[in-house]
Amino acid sequence: MKKFTIIAILLTLAGCSSPEQRMTECESKGISKDTCYLAEQNRQATARAAILGASESAALQHAQAAKYKPGTMQPIHVKKFDIDFKRSRDGFAWINEKLAANDENTADASTYSAGLYTVIVYKNGRIVAMKEGQLLGRMK
Repeated sequence: MKKFTIIAILLTLAGCSSPEQRMTECESKGISKDTCYLAEQNRQATARAAILGASESAALQHAQAAKYKPGTMQPIHVKKFDIDFKRSRDGFAWINEKLAANDENTADASTYSAGLYTVIVYKNGRIVAMKEGQLLGRMK
């Protein structure tokens, strides 16, 4: 809603005239062409800055809304079976310090793999490790 308000204000301020029309109107008032040109450039820079500020504000609001909330992805760090598994809140995972691919996400579990290892993180908290498709056991 905030974006639409800012855009509406900018359109109202800009009116329906083109830069050429504004330059002609400015010169018709007896102002030099150079001064009119600078005024038009300043007007355009102000409009660009307002749009950029609105987009930065929207991006900041989106980032704040996307912050960690209880019930979303929890950070994890477990070591067992010569596997060091880490997962951050944003969903990135590492197996033995190598970035792991997120192979599958279902309602019940997320599967991560790196090299020969696969780690399955279940929503109920259970974590299972596999090496070359063979079950190693529960890590947690």
